[in-house]
Amino acid sequence: MKTNIILILCTIGLFAVSCKKDPVIDGGIHQAKVNMTTYDFLKSHSRNMFDTTILIIDKAGLKDLVNSRGTFFVPNDYSIANFLALKQAEVRKKDERLNYTLDSLFKYFTPQMLKDSIGLYFIPERQVNWPDLAQTWSEYKTSVSNLTLWVNVESLDGYNGSGIFSEKPKVVYLNKVVGEKDLLVNGRYEDPTKDPKKLDLRSVCQTSGIETTTGIVHVLANTHIWTFKTIN
Repeated sequence: MKTNIILILCTIGLFAVSCKKDPVIDGGIHQAKVNMTTYDFLKSHSRNMFDTTILIIDKAGLKDLVNSRGTFFVPNDYSIANFLALKQAEVRKKDERLNYTLDSLFKYFTPQMLKDSIGLYFIPERQVNWPDLAQTWSEYKTSVSNLTLWVNVESLDGYNGSGIFSEKPKVVYLNKVVGEKDLLVNGRYEDPTKDPKKLDLRSVCQTSGIETTTGIVHVLANTHIWTFKTIN
């Protein structure tokens, strides 16, 4: 299934994520360069959007990976909460009294599962940023063995921010291919088999192109579901 994008304008001005719950998804950057490592940038975020993300990184022992040269498409706390909500819905099909919390995650996820669930968002040794991207999808190896993700840029057609933007805003997408890569047909993506269940999983970045001292950071939208989990 495809992620629906909800555009909410929080402030007028710079292309930036200016509020925690209502991001401007316009391809903007929060701050082009930060004088700290990727891990420290996430941990010191002024709105604490990555507290759960950092907790999972620590549990998985992936601080060194996150701080290595590469590109990190970061799932924030909302993305992880979305995952937990889906897991809770699943367990409640068996027993409505059951909950699925972060403690449940740490209980049932093996160390390797935790590593893979964060590692799939990290592209090692490649600093994937705006100059490298186009509407054509580019494939990148992740830190998880035999798993690749695709990245592209798209313009937000039909949206000009009430004249704020002099040109169409562009956004970065992180894509997980399901079966065969989707085809763009008349402005819409379709699976080659026409089966809607095989549509690729696509997530937009609400903030992109942050350069830390160790790599590049793109922050996935609050609507993203961690691990690209779908409803069963």
